[in-house]
Amino acid sequence: MLMLRIALLGVVLGGSWLIQLVETSRLPSLYEKHLFKRQAEASNDENTGLYDENDSVVSLNAANFNEKVYKQPHAALVEFYNSYCGFCRRYAPVWKQLAADILGWQNQVKVMALDCSRDDNNALCRVFEVMAYPTIRFIPPYYEEGPQKIGVPITAHAESDVINALIENLHNVTNKPPKWPDFAPLESTIAKADLFVKNGNAPAPKYTYIVNENDPNGTTVGSQVIMDFLDTTVVAVKRSHNSTELSGLKVISADTLSEIQLPVDEFTRDKVSAAIRRHLNEHHISVTEVSTKATSKEASSEPNISEIMEKKQEDALRAKIKELGPGVLYQADLEEAVKFALFHEVIRFKTIEGERLLALQRFLNVLVRYFPFNENGMKFLKEIRQYVLNVEKEVNVESYTSQIKKLEQNRAPVFSSNRWIGCSSTKDGLRRYPCGLWTLFHYMTVQAAESEISTDPLEILQAMHGYIKYFFGCSDCSNHFQQMAARNKIWNVTSKDDAILWLWSSHNEVNKRLSGDATEDSDHPKIQFPSDKMCPECRKPILTNHHNHRQYTLQDGNEWNVLEVLRYLKRIYSFDNRHPLGLQEASLVPQKLVQNGLGDDFHSNRTFGNVLNEMDIRMGALLYVACIVMLVIAVKMVVKRGYRKKMYTHDILGKV
Repeated sequence: MLMLRIALLGVVLGGSWLIQLVETSRLPSLYEKHLFKRQAEASNDENTGLYDENDSVVSLNAANFNEKVYKQPHAALVEFYNSYCGFCRRYAPVWKQLAADILGWQNQVKVMALDCSRDDNNALCRVFEVMAYPTIRFIPPYYEEGPQKIGVPITAHAESDVINALIENLHNVTNKPPKWPDFAPLESTIAKADLFVKNGNAPAPKYTYIVNENDPNGTTVGSQVIMDFLDTTVVAVKRSHNSTELSGLKVISADTLSEIQLPVDEFTRDKVSAAIRRHLNEHHISVTEVSTKATSKEASSEPNISEIMEKKQEDALRAKIKELGPGVLYQADLEEAVKFALFHEVIRFKTIEGERLLALQRFLNVLVRYFPFNENGMKFLKEIRQYVLNVEKEVNVESYTSQIKKLEQNRAPVFSSNRWIGCSSTKDGLRRYPCGLWTLFHYMTVQAAESEISTDPLEILQAMHGYIKYFFGCSDCSNHFQQMAARNKIWNVTSKDDAILWLWSSHNEVNKRLSGDATEDSDHPKIQFPSDKMCPECRKPILTNHHNHRQYTLQDGNEWNVLEVLRYLKRIYSFDNRHPLGLQEASLVPQKLVQNGLGDDFHSNRTFGNVLNEMDIRMGALLYVACIVMLVIAVKMVVKRGYRKKMYTHDILGKV
């Protein structure tokens, strides 16, 4: 009761008391306990991610997948997506529209979606071998769980192409449930009376509509119309392939067996279905229109003190973040990025081998060297790295997942945060991990430049390139980054300061491309960083028309003052600029910089292949040069000996 009064007092007093709670409390607050509870409840919520109860998409998760997908008397069209993936966010309206457009087919096929960015869905996405987002799979009726049973891949993304692929898969279903549509085209010799034979308990049709498909390139219009009217009583829709007639629609009446050609403006699903509906309405047969929206849940009107406190705490936290401004580096964001990478992104695959394994080793190595972890966290990272290094050819991800969870438990507490702060967003799926990953690599480029651990200017950029190429869940984003890296000559970077500037410039290029995109958070617009307000000295008027670095030129008549930008980045992403806001246990964060890379026995520098590092390459080059010099000397001696003048006795006596 006392705690409740204190909590209510906090609500009444306003944000300042709550902010102090965030910054100074070492034990989970009442708000944090409630937040943990809400997060646990969210893991069982079917309507999270990019789709909710207002959409026609069935939301899947690890808890309900088996129940809704396996051994069902209907097919499923499942989208595996990542709510952090930019392309997935842009694709979500397409998937919603597709689900609404074929909602009338729901007795035969349901449109579903599963968010692979959620931790509890990791194993499921790995079982279905989801390597890119979004991934679309067709699951036939009565599908059973088993090894290598991952459904039928659909590579198309445009709505019309996905529907065409769906129809093709519906044609190929072998284990057909009752009332499954008959897609077989009519035989040319079939008698009209045979079109009205009663089938089981269903009444005989009054009208049979025949959709003639005469398209050399193939079409699924007839099959789609069959699906539209499959559940309409006293109506049958058939396909025909009559090459002597144009594509079109005709109807046969059961009473007279007379055949009438129905006018169709355009041979599409919508036009043909509309013509059938008009004809039925003329004969006083109604067709039920299917709602494209699910029934929304009624909101509870009962006030909830915990929710009021949560909102008050959130508002106070956002106010504090706004007060601190954009030039703050939050330890919580760095830790959340590493946590998501190691516990989520890396474990999407069944095995990690070859170049992907090397990329993981490089990523872990730079984390061990430069990440600002506490003592427990550093031991945790080193043990993970050693585990990955000890494998001979490949990492079994099931074993990796078990090992990493065990190591975290043994070294607990490892992470001092449980939420995003500077990279947070009021909208699900925006910012967070992509923002945190950019922040992490910006921080490590600066730490590498400010330390003497390695002389390799490409150390961080190479680790980042490998991670984005082989592990980043958004395949569209990954491809864009690789193309940009090649275009901006990432491998030509020759100094650590240039590495800082290369990443900054490339990040601004991405911001420019995605400005106004569906992935942009309106509260955090994608600007050219830093803004004039953040760093007035970082911009200067263009004095000449010649620029060696086009990426350093702005569109407002200014260009970047690169030296000032470099100073600004080194200040913003410095070790001492980390802020503890939002941490559960601030004492876990190291207060002084520890050179974690000194004394490491992994690689003294950048690795080439699985066995060679930079020192190996240098020694090899030195030996190569020495061999060339020795070879040249030997050749000269042989040539000189071959052309030496023959010595006679009088020559020798003369010299004496």
